[in-house]
Amino acid sequence: MEKEQQPRKALRLQPPPPRRDPWLVQIHGKKEEIQTFFSVSEGRYHVKSIPEMRGKRICATYQGWLVLKNLYSSADCILFNPISLQKFEFPSWETTPYHICLLTSPPEQPNCTILLVGNKRIIGKYYTIEGFKVSFTFWHPKNDNWIRKEINFREKKINAATCFNGKIYMLDSLQNFLLLELEPEFGIRDVGVRRLREGADKEQIGFKSTLIESDGELFAVLGLCHPDFDQIFDFEIYRLNLDEKVWEMVENTGDRVFFVGFGSCAWCWGSEAGIKGNTIYFAYENDRCLYEFDVEEKSITVTLPFPNVKNNWDYTARWALLALV
Repeated sequence: MEKEQQPRKALRLQPPPPRRDPWLVQIHGKKEEIQTFFSVSEGRYHVKSIPEMRGKRICATYQGWLVLKNLYSSADCILFNPISLQKFEFPSWETTPYHICLLTSPPEQPNCTILLVGNKRIIGKYYTIEGFKVSFTFWHPKNDNWIRKEINFREKKINAATCFNGKIYMLDSLQNFLLLELEPEFGIRDVGVRRLREGADKEQIGFKSTLIESDGELFAVLGLCHPDFDQIFDFEIYRLNLDEKVWEMVENTGDRVFFVGFGSCAWCWGSEAGIKGNTIYFAYENDRCLYEFDVEEKSITVTLPFPNVKNNWDYTARWALLALV
C-alpha cells in the first residue's frame, strides 16, 4: 500500500479529489485534528487536516454532504460539503443517544431531514429484557429545535434506515420492512412486504442489516454473524420488489460494489471506479482493518487501510462518497 508524498501545507487543508468509489475516512490525532482518506481503487491513503472537520465525528453522509458533530463543543454541529466547501449549522443533539444517523437529502432540498434513531432496552424483573424503547429524534431546517418521539416495542428494535424515493424506510430486528412518517403526523407502519428471512428470529445467528439505494433500486445487505462474537462470516443480498411486495435474493450483484460499515454505507459501479464488481467492502467499529467480501467465492480478504492510525479502540471510520462535479 503506497503512501502519498508529503503534500504542501495548502494541499493538506484541501480534501482529496472526488472519485467514483467512496473514500473511507478516519478522523484521528490528539485532538482529532487529522483526517485520513483511504481509496479502495487507488489502494493508498491521503492525510489531510481540513479546518471544518477538525475535532468532529462523521455521523452520516449523503451525496457528498457530511453530518459533523463536534466532540468537544455541543454548539458546533454542521452539514459540510468538502468539495464545494458549503456548510450549514444545525442545533446540537448533545443529550440524544443514537445508533443510526440518517441524512435524507442535501440541505438545499425542502425535504432535508437529519434523523437519529436510538434503541434502549426495557429491563424488567430479574433483569430480563422486556422490550425496547426506540427514540426518533429529527431536525428539519425549518425547525429551530429537534423533535423527539418514543415508541415501545415488545420484541424488536430498529436495525437499519434509509431514504428511498423520498420516504424513510426501516428494517427492524425481526426483518420487518417499515415506513416511518415524520410529518404531518408521526407514525410507523408495515408496508406489507414479506419479511426478510422468515423465521430469522428463531435462527442462532445474528444480523448486521444495511439498506442501500442503488441506481433507483433498494437493496438489503445482511451480514450474517455469530451472535456471541459479532464477526461477519457471510452476506446475503436482497432486492426490493415493491410491485410484488417481496424481497428477492440476489446471488450476483454484477458490476455493483457495496460499501458498508458502522453508521455509513455507499455503492458504485466497479467498472467506473476501476475495482472488481460483485464485491462488498465492510468495516467494524473499533477495528482498523478493512474487509473485502467476494460475493461469488464467499471469501473474505483483510487489509489495513490506515497504518498511520494508532488507537484501535477509537476507530470510527465512515464511508463518504464525495460528489463528482
